[in-house]
Amino acid sequence: MKKTRSWMIALSGTAALGALWTVASQPALRAQNAAPAPVAPELVGGMWLNTPQDNKGNNKPLRLAERRGKVTIVQFWTYGCHNCVANLPSYARWQKQFEKRDVEIIGIHTPESESERDPRNVARFVRDNGITYPVLIDNKSENWRRWGQRYWPTVYLVDKAGRVRANWEGELNWKGAGGEAKMGRMVEALLKEPAPQGRPQVTTRSSAQVKEKPAKSQPAKAKSGGKKLTKVIKTEEEWKKILTPAQFAVLRKHGTERPGSSEFKSKDKGVYRCAGCNLELYSSDTKFDSGTGWPSFWKPIAGHVIEKTDADGSRTEVICARCDGHLGHVFNDGPKPTGLRYCMNGVALKFDKQQ
Repeated sequence: MKKTRSWMIALSGTAALGALWTVASQPALRAQNAAPAPVAPELVGGMWLNTPQDNKGNNKPLRLAERRGKVTIVQFWTYGCHNCVANLPSYARWQKQFEKRDVEIIGIHTPESESERDPRNVARFVRDNGITYPVLIDNKSENWRRWGQRYWPTVYLVDKAGRVRANWEGELNWKGAGGEAKMGRMVEALLKEPAPQGRPQVTTRSSAQVKEKPAKSQPAKAKSGGKKLTKVIKTEEEWKKILTPAQFAVLRKHGTERPGSSEFKSKDKGVYRCAGCNLELYSSDTKFDSGTGWPSFWKPIAGHVIEKTDADGSRTEVICARCDGHLGHVFNDGPKPTGLRYCMNGVALKFDKQQ
């Protein structure tokens, strides 16, 4: 799931990227003379778009080590994520604002769906949307893991010494958050800092540790209380007839709804069912406010969901055990007693209020 926990993130003082972010009410740029900020992991692998070509016509890779003394904006995205697409105008305005000050924006395209893995589709999207800054196609999620990535989109500010000084997770201007302006001011502050002395600080090895590890996958089961569930199987056209476009995009095409858009914000008692096949999935007794903008639960109804590891091994997907509809993902940062957070798309659910 393209999950966004918070909109403004300030840097805190730990050594690993995957464990250094704390929520702040106002943007904060880590002071240059404070305890060292983490070194930005070097960019690796993949093919590049919008970089100079070699004599064979191949796009040359960019290296953060080569940008010593300059400020770099690194943003993780995927073209099928509407939250990521919503940020594109902000990046374009930053390009114009800082074009004469040697600030580089680098987009790291880490895909979620199969169609997003096709470099031709990425190149077409980049061309059609007028994206001119360098884009690294991270199909193997190597950079995602090295940076300890958790959410699409995420924007990082890398200073002249190659250290990550701040980041923002989610849409920059969501509901008036003002992230574009706040992060822009941080870039201005970084530009005013003196160039570093000595050897480059960019590491060639990963300094990232993923804080939010995917929950361990469970064997695929389709049983309820010892009784086998009858699978619901339909053609794509049949699903389109019974689902709304938004439901179809999530349940059948593995899409993700906009955070905060779900209607399920009340604490009413009842049962949450699959919007595709009506299977009972979660009791309201296990629902909690995770602060992510998506309905979250600490336990499903036994045997009514299937958990499976994503292809890149980075997350655990949750699907309906009866119709195989995509519901969301599960993470190991939930409350007791399970310690799990089943992060669901509200549009994939429907609610039966207890009478």
